[in-house]
Order: sequence, then C-alpha cells, then structure tokens
Amino acid sequence: MPHTSNSHVPPQLNLEEGQNEGLPTQLLDSTNLSNGKSTHSDDWSYATEELLDTLPQTWTRGLLYFLVVFVAILLPWAMSYKVDETGTARGRLELKGDTVKREADIQESIAVVKVHAKEGDEVKTGQILVELDSKSVRDEIQQNQIKLEGQQNRLNQLELLKNQLAIALATQRQQNKAQELEKIAQVDQARQNFDALKAASNLQKEEKFAQVGQARQAVSYSTTAYNLADIRYTDARVEVQRYRKLYQQGAVAEIKVKEMEGLAKEKLQLRSQAQSDIKQAKLRLEEQQGNYQRTIRQVQADIEQAKLRLEEQQRGYQSLIEAGKLAVSKSEQQLNELETQIATLQSEITQMKTQANSLKEQLEKYAIRAPFDGTIFQLPITREGAVVQPKQLIAEIAPKGTRLVFKGQIPTSESESLRSGKLQKDVNLKFDEYPFQDYEVVKGKLSRISPDSKITQTTQGNITTYDLEIELAQHCIQPESKCIPFKSGQPATAEVIIRQRRIIDFILDPFKKLQKGDLKL
Repeated sequence: MPHTSNSHVPPQLNLEEGQNEGLPTQLLDSTNLSNGKSTHSDDWSYATEELLDTLPQTWTRGLLYFLVVFVAILLPWAMSYKVDETGTARGRLELKGDTVKREADIQESIAVVKVHAKEGDEVKTGQILVELDSKSVRDEIQQNQIKLEGQQNRLNQLELLKNQLAIALATQRQQNKAQELEKIAQVDQARQNFDALKAASNLQKEEKFAQVGQARQAVSYSTTAYNLADIRYTDARVEVQRYRKLYQQGAVAEIKVKEMEGLAKEKLQLRSQAQSDIKQAKLRLEEQQGNYQRTIRQVQADIEQAKLRLEEQQRGYQSLIEAGKLAVSKSEQQLNELETQIATLQSEITQMKTQANSLKEQLEKYAIRAPFDGTIFQLPITREGAVVQPKQLIAEIAPKGTRLVFKGQIPTSESESLRSGKLQKDVNLKFDEYPFQDYEVVKGKLSRISPDSKITQTTQGNITTYDLEIELAQHCIQPESKCIPFKSGQPATAEVIIRQRRIIDFILDPFKKLQKGDLKL
C-alpha cells in the first residue's frame, strides 16, 4: 500500500482523527467498516496507520466486556444473594410426651362392679373407666353424715344462745353506762352544791364580818363623840364658875352668866346624847356579832350537809359501778363457757368433716377416672367381678392431640451455630419410606437441642453429637389427593437450616483460609 509523506495530511482525515480521539472502540470499528472503500482508496499518513495498528484485539475487548459485566451484575448479585447452609441429623418420629398409667390406689383387694370403657376408646376428662365395689365406704359416709347433722344442729343452738347472751351482755353494758352517767351527773350536782355553799359561806362571812366591823366602828365613833362632848361640858362648867366669880366681882352682867349656864346645859345634853349613842352602838355591835356567829354556824351546817350528800352520791356511784361490773362479769363468764363449748363442738365437726372428706376421697379412688382427654391404649380389666389388687394397673392413656416429633442426633461440627443462636430454625425432613423426589419435603421447626453432647456409635466410628427435637408442620404426607399419616418410629433425615451465607463468602473463603494458613490442598 502506498504511503503519503508526513507533511501531507488530508484535511478530512485530520478532522476524523481529532474527532475519533476518545471515541469507543465499537464506534471506531463501525466507522472504519462503513468507510472501508474510501479508506483503502485514499492515501493514509504514517500517524494514522500507527493509530489503527494500536487498536485492541478481539479477545482483549471480550475480556474487558466480561469484567464490566462482572462488576456491574455478577458482583452485586454474589454480594446480595444468599444460600442456605444446612446441618444433617438422623433420627425417627416419636410421640411428644409419655402415656399416663392409672393404678388402683387402694389398701386392700376389691372387686370390680362395672367396666365403662375398652381399649381404643376415646375418653373425656373425669370419665369413669372402671368402678370398684364401694358399699362399705358409702355406709360409713352415711353414718358420718347423720352424726355431722346432729352436731351441726347442736352447734346452731349454742350459736343462738351465744347471740342472745351477747345481746344481753351488750344491753347490760349500755344500761351500766347510762346509770353510770346518771350517777356521775348526780355526783357532779352534789359537788357543785358543795362548792357553791363554800363560796356562799365565804361571802356571807365577809358580809357579816363587815357589818360587825361597821358596828364596832360606830361604837368607837360614839365613844369618841361622847368623850368630846364630856370635855366640852367640863369646859362649859369651868366657864360658868369663872363667869359667876366675875359676876360676884361685878365684872360681868348677870345675863352673861345666864348665857354661859345655858351653854353648859346644851353641852350636857350633847354629852347625854353621845352617851346614849354609845349604848345604842354597843347594842348594834352585839347584835351584829350574834348574827355573825349564827351565820357561821348555819353556813357550816349547810356545808357539812352538802358534804354528806356528796359523799353519799360518790358511794352510790361506786356501788353502781361494782354492781354493773359484777353483772357484766357473770355474763362474760357464761359467754366464755358457751364459746368454749362452741369451739369444742366446732373442732369435733371439723374432724368429722375431715373424716367425711377422707371417705369421699376414698370413694373417689374406687371410681377410676380419666385424668384428661385421650385414648385408652391398655385396659387389662375387661369383666365385672374381677378382683383388683393394690397398685394394680387399671388403664394406660395417651393424651389427646399427642403429636409426633422428630428426635435425632446432629454432629457437633454442624451444631455450633444452632446452640449459639435462637431455636425455631427451619428444617426440611426427608423420610426413608417416602423419597422426596416422588413425594415431598416435610417442613418443620427446631424446638429443642440438648445442652450436653454425647458419643454416638456409627458405621464410620464414634462421633460426638447433640440430641435435637423438631416439630412437624403437618401431620401427614400428601403424595396426590390422599393424606398418609405419619407413624411413630419412622426413620428420617433432617436438614436443619443453620444459617444463610452470601455467594461471595464461598468465593472469598479460600482466600481467607489461605491468608490464615488453614487452606488444605
């Protein structure tokens, strides 16, 4: 192919080179193909030919496409999509729970009166299965009932008498309280009278004493007035004598002597009046003193009488209190005696009721009942008249709705995440009798795993395992339109979904182990 010089570059080619820089490879290829004829027919420069020679080959472009698709689609899918990691356990179906055996809870041999059920029957809670002869116990219960009714009647009479006595006692206490309050009022009244008389006597004493003092003061005043009048009368007589001498001497007139004599007479009258007032004041003093003494004696007599009345009321109050206490004490004693009799009778009745309950329990033992809803698996006694021995098996019953569960063993290497995580993990069960390719996989839930491991013998040797229990999500397997129920003892393999892992974890695990040095080739 001829080549042009480097200096000669067609303008159209230079433009294409400038535009093609940075374009995708696919676009370049399509451009080259569409313009193939013109490219081969035109002369190319050396730079253009070199650029065309450096374009990627087909296999490198395919690898690039794969990496782009892997990063854009496969890698997110591997990081988000999860798969189940399972652990395998071998075991079989077993009943969840045990059957219950009913034995004859009797002390001696007893004959069977009637058989009410047979093996395979479905029974309800409390339904009688076998009835034993209980005539002797029924007779004893009847005698105990008659005695109990008699004791109960006697107890009712004593209770009635107790109530009547309690009412009488309450009435007596109320009456005592009323009489006590009445006596307290009388005592208070007598005390008030006594205190009033004492207060009045003090006032009367003070009043009479004041009157005596006034009378004594009047006597003193009259005595003073008499002494003054006597002095004045004496002075008047001296003046009369002096004036008479002067008259005899002619120094004064006779009229002056007469005046002085008249004045002396007036003074004498005043002295006489004062002397009379003294006598009258002394009489009044004696009268007031007499009144004072009489008042004192009267007041003391009244006080003494009031004191006697107060003491009498107090003695009456004490007598009333003692009489009331005595009456209440007698009633309480009678009530206590009745309560003692009632307590003794109640104790006897309680003992008789206990005995009656014991007899009823014994009678109940003679009727063998179903403890719960279920099915009779075993009933050794089938005819009436058979003799039952103590502790003899009467019936064996399976609870109603007893479910089948899968019980098996899982190796410890596959159970670590089970024991560290939560229960109720999903399980797929594959039965040996029903190949899962033809029938179906039975779903279940892990319900229990044993806390301790044990050594289990297998064809491959001894391995350490844990016991586990799985609850089935269905009670039968349905191949087509019919339902085949499960049976106890059917072997199966349980695939327990231990955890879910991302696909990328499986890809990265070898690299992680290689990094840790645990990879085994």
